[in-house]
Amino acid sequence: MKKHYGEYLAWLTVLLLIFASAWQLIGGFYQRQVLSQQQDYLEKKGELLIRMAKTPVSQEDLAHLSEDYVTASGERVTLLDGKGNILHDTFDPTLQGTRSDRPEVKTVLQGGKLGVSLRESDTLDQELLYVALPITVDGQLDKILRIAEPTAGFMAASGGVRRSIFVVYSVLCLLITLLILHFLRQKNRPIEKILPVLKKMVAQPEKTELIMQTSPQWQELYQTINKLSEQLTETYQAYTATENQLHTLLNELMIGVFILDDQKQLIMMNPTMKEQLGLYGKLQLPSEFAAIIKDPSLIQLIYRVSPQQPVLQEELKLKLPEEKVLDINLRLFNEQQQLMGISYDLTRIRQLEKMQKDFVGNVSHELKTPVTSLIGFTETLLDGAMADPDTTREFLQIMQQDARRLERLIKEIIQLSKTDNPPSYELQPLKLATIFEQLQESFRHLLAEKQVQLRFEGDAPETWYTSRELFYPIVKNLVENAIQYSPQKSEVLLHWEETPTGALKLSVQDQGIGIEQEDQARIFERFYRVDKARARHSGGTGLGLAIVKDYTESLGGSVKLDSHPGVGSRFTVLLPRNVPHQ
Repeated sequence: MKKHYGEYLAWLTVLLLIFASAWQLIGGFYQRQVLSQQQDYLEKKGELLIRMAKTPVSQEDLAHLSEDYVTASGERVTLLDGKGNILHDTFDPTLQGTRSDRPEVKTVLQGGKLGVSLRESDTLDQELLYVALPITVDGQLDKILRIAEPTAGFMAASGGVRRSIFVVYSVLCLLITLLILHFLRQKNRPIEKILPVLKKMVAQPEKTELIMQTSPQWQELYQTINKLSEQLTETYQAYTATENQLHTLLNELMIGVFILDDQKQLIMMNPTMKEQLGLYGKLQLPSEFAAIIKDPSLIQLIYRVSPQQPVLQEELKLKLPEEKVLDINLRLFNEQQQLMGISYDLTRIRQLEKMQKDFVGNVSHELKTPVTSLIGFTETLLDGAMADPDTTREFLQIMQQDARRLERLIKEIIQLSKTDNPPSYELQPLKLATIFEQLQESFRHLLAEKQVQLRFEGDAPETWYTSRELFYPIVKNLVENAIQYSPQKSEVLLHWEETPTGALKLSVQDQGIGIEQEDQARIFERFYRVDKARARHSGGTGLGLAIVKDYTESLGGSVKLDSHPGVGSRFTVLLPRNVPHQ
């Protein structure tokens, strides 16, 4: 609207300038017409005086005629000789001198038929219209008759007509101005209607704005704008839905995604990428990427991307906030040179690969030790040691121990393989006291050898509904580990109770060597030992705690370790009630 007001003001200014200029022309033309008419009048009057005077015209005749025809009208008559010298002046009879330098007189002296001049009179100090006529005798210039009249008189008389003309002209100009403004208004009417609608369409594209007016002249334009608004709303809604789907997809992806603009400003980062980089607070986006991404190797990789090298892929080990292995793919895309990064977290995969290598190495070592022992003793016996009964008996006992250890190792490996593809275990009620008594009986010789006391605490629940095939190995391995790592003449405590949530809480506590903090995270890995030499000497395979963890998870429970070096360890197993078949 302000723009339209400016347009109207500009048009008014131009029209005023045009009307003022036109009035100057009209007023000048009118003034020239009045002067021309008055000039004709003075010319005819001068000719009349010349005809009425006796020939030749004398000063006396002119003075007599002037009293009758000129003095009463306020006109001034001057009689000059053939050289422009004053002979008689009706305004001042005593006036003398020459007027040959006056324009009207000079024109006649040069042979003109009529001399006219409009100028300020030095004698009367007012503007006069001068008309000079030649008086000839026998074709020769004899005298000059000059008649003058003040312009104030006849101009004042024509002022009324001039004002009337000005009023008519002003009314005509006003009508023209109103007509032009009306045409401008008609021209701008659709703009005034459409512009607010377009502004609303841009500001709120989700809403449909319609022009509810009918105009035969602009009906098609209004309908087109309404259709455009509807299509814009539909397009915006489709875009918003697609954008929401994209954001939902990016937020749910298990891979990290981030985008930088052409100024290296971070404009998007999904939750997975934030988690991989250890960013848990709300990010203020857009922001300089180096202020958010702190890892130097990733920052350097981003700076290496350029139009000459638009795609980069590299596996990075991040140190902050915790050590992670990320597979980073960076790519420049679209004309804005935006950079998109995709990150795959390979930390767990690399850990599993390492665990797999360790497992293969440990299995090979564990199998090799008893097999080597068996082969060695067998070869010794075959080489002639069988002749000595005592040596033969000793070797056979050692071979028997190694064979049983090999058998136990194979059984535990088979048990672990079952957890990878667990069968359906039957759930049944077990009397816990009976299970624990059987454990004590099975470890009677080991307890007596180490002089370790196995004590049970707990009276509720007496019966627990679970799978014996899984529950018994859990308790057996925990108790066996506790006895193996307990010092002489110490105590192992097995405690059970039912939690307020209805779960079974089973804990086994010893007074052994304890476990260092850095080893606690790996204690449940297969074949992992805190003290490898001592574990092998005790006959352990390094699979007991792995079986505990896998079997507990198969029953839907969890296992937790609380240990301090030199104090002892406590393993706590939490099993839910009524576990479904695994």
